[in-house]
Amino acid sequence: MFCKHDLERLLTVDAAPAVSIFLPTHIAGRDIRQDVIRLRNLLSKAQDQLCEKHGLRRPDAEAFLKPASDLLEQNEFWRHMDRGLAIFLAKGVSAIHRVPVELPEEVVVNSRFTLRPLLPLLADDGAFMILAVTAGRARLFCATRHGIAEEDAGLPQGVAEIHAETNYENNLHSAPPARHADRTDRGGVSMVKTHNFGEDPEELRKAHLIEYLGRVAGRVRDHLKPFRGPLVLVADEEIQGHLRRDAHLQGMQEEGVVTNPDALDIDDLHRRAYAVVRPMFEQTRRTAVERFNALNGDRNTAERTTTRAEDVMVAAREGRVGVLLVAENEKVWGHFREDYHRAFPLHHATDGAVDLVEEAATETLLRGGEVHVVSKEELPSGASTAAILRF
Repeated sequence: MFCKHDLERLLTVDAAPAVSIFLPTHIAGRDIRQDVIRLRNLLSKAQDQLCEKHGLRRPDAEAFLKPASDLLEQNEFWRHMDRGLAIFLAKGVSAIHRVPVELPEEVVVNSRFTLRPLLPLLADDGAFMILAVTAGRARLFCATRHGIAEEDAGLPQGVAEIHAETNYENNLHSAPPARHADRTDRGGVSMVKTHNFGEDPEELRKAHLIEYLGRVAGRVRDHLKPFRGPLVLVADEEIQGHLRRDAHLQGMQEEGVVTNPDALDIDDLHRRAYAVVRPMFEQTRRTAVERFNALNGDRNTAERTTTRAEDVMVAAREGRVGVLLVAENEKVWGHFREDYHRAFPLHHATDGAVDLVEEAATETLLRGGEVHVVSKEELPSGASTAAILRF
C-alpha cells in the first residue's frame, strides 16, 4: 500500500541523484518473464543516465542500483506481483512498492523523486481497502478501480491458531473444568480464553471465533493507521456481525459484501468490493467538478479558482489549494524560481524541469487539500489542472 506517509517520506529525500522506476507488471503467466526483462532494460537506462548526466562511474552506478538489480534474480518476488511496480533509489534510500494500478514503463533520474504515476492511489477518490475474512483465513487488500493487491499485514490465519493455543495451554496447565471464560484486551475485540473442552461445542466455537476476529481487528487497525480511505468488509453474515459490533475499524463501510470470500476469485472479489465504494467515489469526484464549475462560472467567485498550471503550483506550495482537479496522464513541464517565487511553464522537458501538475498535486496532498484525478474533458478547455483556492 502506497499512502500519504510514503509520499511524505519520499518528498523529504534531498539527495540527488534520485532514481524513480515504474513498470507495469503481471500477476501470473509467461508475462512475468517479460516483467523481469523490462526492469533489466530500465535499469540499463538508469545506469546510463547516472553516468552521463550525473557523473557517476559505472561501478558506482551499479552499486547505486543494486537494491533494484537484486530483484532480477529473486524468483519468489515476481510470483507476488500486481499491476504495477514502483522503485525509488537515492543515497541511503531504497523503497519498493507493488501497486494495484497499471504504471507506465518509465525511468526518471532527477534531483528528487517523481511520483506522478502513483497519484491515483493518493487521490481522495482513489484507493480503498478490502478485508476478506473467513474462519479459516483473513486477507487485507489495497485496491483502486483499476486493480487489487494483497497487503502483507501479518494477519492471524484462522481459528485453528486459537484452537492450537488453547490445546497447548490446557495440556501445560491441566486446568480444571470451568464454565466461564477469561477476557483480556489485545488491541481489538475482547479476547476469550476457554480452558474447558467439556463445554458445549457451539459455545467453544463461538468463543474461539471471537478471539480470532479480535486479533484480526487489532492487526488491521495497526496496519491502517496511516490510511484514511474506505474499508470494505467481505465475510459471511456471522463474521460481519461480530466485526461490525466489536471491531470499530476506521473507514469501514456500512454496506459490505455478505458472502464467503473464499468462494470468489480475485477479480470477483475486486468487482464486488468496488461496487460498494464506487457510488461514493463518483459522487465525491462529481461534487468537486461541479463546485469548481459553479465558482469559476460566477464572476463574483471566479477569483477563487485558477487553471493555469504555474499559478496552481505556486498556490499549492503556499497551502492555498483546497481542492485540486488533475487530468489523468497530463503533464505540464516548467521551472520554479525561488528568487521570484514563480513557476514558468515550458513547451517540453529540459534538464531540471519539473512537472507542474505533479508538484501541485503533491503539495496539495501534503497540506491537507483534496486531489481528484479526472478526465481531461471534465476540465475547462485546454486545462490540465484546475484548483479551488482556500483564500
